[in-house]
Amino acid sequence: MMTRKEILAELKSLEPWFHSIDLGGGITTKTVSVMGEPVDHPHEPWQVIQQCLPRDLHGKSLLDVGCNAGFYSFEAKRRGAGHVLGVDGQRHHIRQAVFVRKVLGLDLEFRRMNVYELDQRRMGQFDITLALGLIYHLKHLVLALENLYNVTRETLIIETAIMPPERAPASFSHPLGEDQMRLHPLALVENPRDAKEQVFNWFLPSVEALQALLRNTGFDSIEVIEVKNERAVLICQKTADGSEQGARLHYLAALSLEAGAPSCQPEEELSFTLRVKNSGLTRWPAQGEGPSDKGAIHLGAHLMHANDEEISWDYGRANLPQDLEPGAEAVIGIILRAPREPGRYIVEFDMVSEYVAWFEDFSSATLRHELVVKEQGVRYALPPSTRKTTGKISC
Repeated sequence: MMTRKEILAELKSLEPWFHSIDLGGGITTKTVSVMGEPVDHPHEPWQVIQQCLPRDLHGKSLLDVGCNAGFYSFEAKRRGAGHVLGVDGQRHHIRQAVFVRKVLGLDLEFRRMNVYELDQRRMGQFDITLALGLIYHLKHLVLALENLYNVTRETLIIETAIMPPERAPASFSHPLGEDQMRLHPLALVENPRDAKEQVFNWFLPSVEALQALLRNTGFDSIEVIEVKNERAVLICQKTADGSEQGARLHYLAALSLEAGAPSCQPEEELSFTLRVKNSGLTRWPAQGEGPSDKGAIHLGAHLMHANDEEISWDYGRANLPQDLEPGAEAVIGIILRAPREPGRYIVEFDMVSEYVAWFEDFSSATLRHELVVKEQGVRYALPPSTRKTTGKISC
């Protein structure tokens, strides 16, 4: 148990404080403004944020990204949240948060981590994610939003600076190629070279641009709660059944060849074994919707001449053994029929969401396998050193 004198000494050593947190006994972490904000910051935005959260958070996990000294994390814990994790890229802020945790005696976790390091495979998902005072600090805005989507199970709450509404141009439709596309204003902050916080401010979106960014990231519902004083608060929801409308934006796969001969006879039955990894942001369903199986994820293959001239785009399909969560792997066998004519060919493997898209359409890498169809009666054994490979085989 720290004495009052020890607490005050530690508070002094950890200055400056941006979050004003009540430590009890008439002591607060902050007594002066740091950057022109109110001395009791963030109590004003908290009046809106707290209305976005259930009053009872028992049974809920919460991630506070860019947590600073942890004001919102501590408030969530006071509401009964189970696992609360606050992350911030600034070591000083994490030291402040850990100190406050010690004084208040609350059971929650803080880590030094930035938004670009968020990874569902390592940290799982959280029922509620907070990104408060964060968006306009992000140099890689879309990547950061995708990471926030990735680690959020249900709800993302955003509070951010926005483009001044009275200065923001209106969104409008405009032809790009053959389609009419909706264009939204997004302001780039040009920081002077000698700016003290040059790297901390990058983009100010209009409210409409921010909503479009979040929709394209995959959130199904985006509600604007408040727009005031060039700040906005939004609540973003994912569907309860996990069938995200934006899932196709996150179709990424890592494919490696476990077994498959580099040569064969004409019209011979070919057996390939591939290891596939879901390296995207959303679950791959093994079964789709309705009689057409729309949305089911399958392993597919294309057949081409060695010069990449297409022979058969739908050369074959194979099913997933089960639904595949982000980060999970599966081994899949696929049976194909060799071409009738001797020659050199390319078998290209890719994942496909039936009646939605091939993964390569979303920048996912394919796996290309060279195949030589020999003259009838000529057979070449597969050298032991090439019986297992993770890439292209040449023979």
